[in-house]
Amino acid sequence: MLLVLLHDVLLAQRIDEDKQAALDQMVELISENLEVENLDFTTLLEDLNYYYDHPLNINRAERDDFRRLIILSEFQIEAIIRHREFTGRFISSYELQGVEGLDLYAIQAILPFIKIGGLGDDRTFSWEAIKKEGSSEAFIRYQRVVEQMEGFKPIEDSVLAERPNSRYLGTPERVLARYRFRYLNNLSVGVTMEKDAGEQFFGASQPNGFDFYSGHIYIGNRGIIKQAIVGDYQAQFGQGLTFWSGLAFGKSADVASVKRNAREITPYTSADENNFMRGAATTLELGQVDVTTFFSYKNVDANLSSGDSLNDQSQLVSEFSSFQLSGIHGTPDQLDDKDAISEMNTGGHVRYNTDAFQIGITGVYTKYGGNFAPNTQLYRSFEPVANDFFVAGFDYQFIYRNIMAYGENSLRLDGGTASLNGAIISLDQGFDISILHRNFSESYNSPRSNAVSESSRNTNENGLYMGFAAKLGKDWKFTGYYDLFTFPWLRFGVDAPSSGAELLTQLEYRPSKRFKAYARYRFENKQDNFTMEESATSAIGMLSRQWYRINWQLEVSKTLSLRSRVELVSVDEADGKNENGWLLYQDVVWKPSWPARYELKLRYAMFDTESYTSRIYAYENDVLYSFSVPAYYNRGSRAYLIFKYDLTRWSNITVRLAQTYFANRDQNGSGLNEIDGPSRTEVKVQLYMKF
Repeated sequence: MLLVLLHDVLLAQRIDEDKQAALDQMVELISENLEVENLDFTTLLEDLNYYYDHPLNINRAERDDFRRLIILSEFQIEAIIRHREFTGRFISSYELQGVEGLDLYAIQAILPFIKIGGLGDDRTFSWEAIKKEGSSEAFIRYQRVVEQMEGFKPIEDSVLAERPNSRYLGTPERVLARYRFRYLNNLSVGVTMEKDAGEQFFGASQPNGFDFYSGHIYIGNRGIIKQAIVGDYQAQFGQGLTFWSGLAFGKSADVASVKRNAREITPYTSADENNFMRGAATTLELGQVDVTTFFSYKNVDANLSSGDSLNDQSQLVSEFSSFQLSGIHGTPDQLDDKDAISEMNTGGHVRYNTDAFQIGITGVYTKYGGNFAPNTQLYRSFEPVANDFFVAGFDYQFIYRNIMAYGENSLRLDGGTASLNGAIISLDQGFDISILHRNFSESYNSPRSNAVSESSRNTNENGLYMGFAAKLGKDWKFTGYYDLFTFPWLRFGVDAPSSGAELLTQLEYRPSKRFKAYARYRFENKQDNFTMEESATSAIGMLSRQWYRINWQLEVSKTLSLRSRVELVSVDEADGKNENGWLLYQDVVWKPSWPARYELKLRYAMFDTESYTSRIYAYENDVLYSFSVPAYYNRGSRAYLIFKYDLTRWSNITVRLAQTYFANRDQNGSGLNEIDGPSRTEVKVQLYMKF
């Protein structure tokens, strides 16, 4: 009995490690090219965490169910379904080795999230089933910077009266609380509450306590109702060109990830205060046709212009120059931007599905409660001035033998078109290629589009992406891509039409489950403005960056894992100046086998770059549903320690301490977040419960 119990403990630990490895890999893939430090990936990745506790039954899973795993490619999903149809239901997980296109590493990646079950055990919708299979999840998180920042220092009343935005109104803590009840993909009820650092809590500027509240009620798989949501949600269609709220994969070492897998409508559970819809949405399943309709109305943060204009009815009409996306409302100016204008989105999507192909049509009408301010910058000449517009799009996807083709074409009725077309071709079980062409006119503009592109917005860009993935024997894998792009019109920071290119190659070595390593080279060339010193005039030149990375991970024992990385960066600026930098870190993960109630993770990193221009981003471990991808720049070191302790079978507490030390600076941060001293320390404590 003791041996059986010990085996179960070790097996649970192994599955938990595989789960965390899958989560870490997904976040790192998404965040690598975004180059943004503070993003919330909760909505995108929480299905993996849910399927870990409630594994997906692959004997009844449909294509959309497999897509929620965000691990398998479309070819692998089709291979599993074909194998199931041809041979009957799976009897054992070992049978996955007989599925064409599933290699050992893909099987290892999905094993923590699937089960081999009966045919009809997950589709019932009754109170008995809900009580048996339903689960609740809740957590509360506290975090703050330990050192005193400029925005929280004492100040004389007279000085504050003259400069009211020189201090935050609230306290330095950030507090996040969330509760969600979920029964499979059939029922979900949740609420999220957040207070950012600097915001008041039940103060004059925040009489309702938390600054941000979010909630939803979701029902799925009820007759013809495939999905229905009231409250906050995300809507995603096609390849993201016409309409897509939320984060998505982009260019990365996983070359197949440039193809988007839209989830139509999903509950919103993140703390990002901008990237979601608020209202109601539903998807009806009418045979082979899915019909989605949605309506959203909410106020959004915006930078108002200094003056207002009068319309024909002599009523004040607000003008705004841009959206405010930080979500922080800690100063009078930030509070003025809060909920400054209204945003309405309504529309729908119709999708026809067969085993071989699917086609869809999307139409969205958007209206803002204020007018866009007249564009004074030349690069913004083609941006809209109306406060309402309609965007329509057509998307498709089909599989023929070893070829998958997909794409989307969109039209903004008041001007501007955009198209995106691609294909993934499996030339052999060990060799795939991916091709993607995009063409976004300079007059195309849709605030809620999020297709693959080089720029942060899907406008003013032509590009051709070519990627490959080759298995070189049992232990080696070689992947890479080349992306060539042009910008036909001016863009921010570039006062002429410009162009660029990006290259990535990666060689991966996995001789066993206990050791894996990869070497990566990435190159980016992009034209940029620079000032000629001899004449003090602006010109256009080429900005080049190169990254060299070696990463390896070793499982020393059942209780100890190590991960190391060395990364170098070289920057050739447009004015001829050069910068270089490096990053070196060591991760240690220790989880004792018995008693397996606590876990330790730590990192020590050293870095040296000449400025922010030569910064290096690196993903860090964090508490559950918190994500950290800091930029390492200047000279110094950074360390963090994570201690997780299981209080009971259904609750745990996690403490994270992280500190950055700058060896060449006496201050760090900027503005109200500036700290006198070379160190910046953050403490984070989270109490998590599931029952």
